[in-house]
Amino acid sequence: MTITDYRHAVRTGRWTEPTRGVAPDHVQCNLVMLPADEAAAFSRWCEANPSVAPVIACSEPGDWRIPPLGEDIDLRTDVPRYRIFVDGEPVESRTDLTEVWRDDLVTFAFGCSFSLEEALRRNEVPLPGVGRGFGGAIYQTTRETTAVGRYGGNLVVSMRPVPRSAVDLAVEVSERHPWLHGAPVHVGDPAALGIDLEKPLETFGEVSVLDDEEPVFWACGVTTQRVMERARPEFAITHESAHMLVSDMLLSAPFPPSPTGR
Repeated sequence: MTITDYRHAVRTGRWTEPTRGVAPDHVQCNLVMLPADEAAAFSRWCEANPSVAPVIACSEPGDWRIPPLGEDIDLRTDVPRYRIFVDGEPVESRTDLTEVWRDDLVTFAFGCSFSLEEALRRNEVPLPGVGRGFGGAIYQTTRETTAVGRYGGNLVVSMRPVPRSAVDLAVEVSERHPWLHGAPVHVGDPAALGIDLEKPLETFGEVSVLDDEEPVFWACGVTTQRVMERARPEFAITHESAHMLVSDMLLSAPFPPSPTGR
């Protein structure tokens, strides 16, 4: 499936599934949409937490386009599934925002660990869990993000098992991709993050970490949904977990030195 075919399938409601593995050459993005009067505060939170929300593009208020990520992208229709928040409460999941779009919405797009997985593979970092049916899991930690005003909350992480012999390489490769969450926030004992591996928020297959592997934890874009719940903006939209915007930006393309890309 080409990126054009995939995007058409999303727009017409024929693709509403998670985006892991879709168009692996293309950077996938988490999204947060907020009214313009909330955007500055949220932007400052992103700047204070660059591994959690490494912003690579930002729209103008009310604009459903975001040209740095693709001239053809329509932010109202091109994500398989969106989550809508009212006063901090998740109230609805939608596959199309056309009927609820607002002229004051500012969209923030930041890199996704699905694309980081592809970068790890291309640099020969083994991800053996995939071969046994475990594509990773998402956990809420007891670690707080850096709060900025009303915006703050507990860090959510994604975990993938990595052979102990490849952990240093995984860290090195991740550090070269700060726009895709960058280096892991923790390697090893999950209790250090207040995590019970058997109690994920979400998992892709049965949780599995073998004796010769380490659980490796990266900051996750799902953190922003917890931040919305705490900050309680009167209206907000995010992607549903694992349902990303697949951009035209190529994983192999050079990125701007600033992680905001603005």
